[in-house]
Amino acid sequence: MYTQVSIPKNGDGAGVPIPKNPTIIVIDVEDIETEPTRSVGDVTMVGDYELKEGAKAIGVYATPSTIEVTEENSGDPDARGFMVGVTFEHPGNTKEIKNFTERFANRGVVIITRECNGGTRMEAHGDKCNPLFLTTTRTATKDANKRQFVFKQEMNSPYVSGDYTGAVPELAAEPAAEPDAEESI
Repeated sequence: MYTQVSIPKNGDGAGVPIPKNPTIIVIDVEDIETEPTRSVGDVTMVGDYELKEGAKAIGVYATPSTIEVTEENSGDPDARGFMVGVTFEHPGNTKEIKNFTERFANRGVVIITRECNGGTRMEAHGDKCNPLFLTTTRTATKDANKRQFVFKQEMNSPYVSGDYTGAVPELAAEPAAEPDAEESI
């Protein structure tokens, strides 16, 4: 429930960018058993993301300087809402990132981003009923070998990104390192 309060300046440097943790947490909405609740006018999310038995979230490395969280407000009178999104770049073209790209091309997700440098604030983007969907671009040129991931809601929502205070879901294990070609001879 919204409580009216005056909003003073946050202090000097309030608009300085806040570094993000480079691990983007991606949760397939099909894996969510229960999710936190909230109400319009209160961004605090109550509860944890509880995943179905055996399900795990995926940690995806993002080049820190490329992480962007977006919130766009639009709509007809009496139907204005928000579309939230998360954009980032991932370096390289490993088998794992290619598999991830194919797997999530048509799957809805919730994404959790976290502050870095000792910050504890986490934000959750999307929900089971209005998840984020992926569009991606690959660049393989003389200047770069990377993928850009854009996750965005397809429908307006009454919510901006929520302040998530719950537990981070268990992350899938990283792939085992492949033996060096010379070591296997």
